[in-house]
Amino acid sequence: MNRHEVPNAILGLPGRPTNGGSRPRFYEFDDGVPRLVKWHPSVHGAKACYNELVASRLGQLFGAPILRGLVVYVADEIIPSDHRAEGAAPGFHFGVTRMQGENFVPSQHYQEIENDSELPFAAVFLAWLSIGDQEGHNQFLQRLEVHQSSGTVQRTMRFRLVDMGQMFGNFRWTAQTLPPVAAGYRLPGHLAEKVNWDKLSPAVASLCSLDEAAIRDCFTAPDEWSIASDDRDAAVNWVLERRALMDGVIRNSNTSIN
Repeated sequence: MNRHEVPNAILGLPGRPTNGGSRPRFYEFDDGVPRLVKWHPSVHGAKACYNELVASRLGQLFGAPILRGLVVYVADEIIPSDHRAEGAAPGFHFGVTRMQGENFVPSQHYQEIENDSELPFAAVFLAWLSIGDQEGHNQFLQRLEVHQSSGTVQRTMRFRLVDMGQMFGNFRWTAQTLPPVAAGYRLPGHLAEKVNWDKLSPAVASLCSLDEAAIRDCFTAPDEWSIASDDRDAAVNWVLERRALMDGVIRNSNTSIN
């Protein structure tokens, strides 16, 4: 991959996420978009950034309410010293568009969001890729401000999935350690309460209609990330097989869904 084929960082920005175990930092990019950069290799494991990249691509392809992420490039000469001290390094990394908002608190924020129709897609997406570590966090409340021609400001709130590093439930999976394809998936309790099978079945149908070639394309990555071809091929085959079994994956592990 050529660095000129992806957004290039031009300025390291101050501040950091409140809960940033992988020590991500904010950067401005040459396409005018500020992004949060998650570093490869990650302190969490060899597949963490790859998982984030693949999951974001698949989520966007599927229409799940997920952060828009892509490969970005950060040059050595623009990394601030305080970023470098926390493990920042030049090269290809994973970047997501910076959003205004806060961690999602179900008891408070479900009543505020305006994208309820996307919740079934979030649920099916999490179950499809067996995303780990989702019960208590890894959802985000996006705050949007739309300035109207009348001079008024309209504020909207949206549910967003974030932190997909535990795709297949693991930061370090390999072709040999992928979980069983047909195993179930327990949805976060608060999300399971918001969906039923009548709402989920159209999302499952949408998933099954995705083009196989488009799914396969989501698994490409920079050569510098050293993703073994055997691992990539096994992951592709896993998600293709898994989507055909989604009815059972969800219904057998979430007894509240009928």
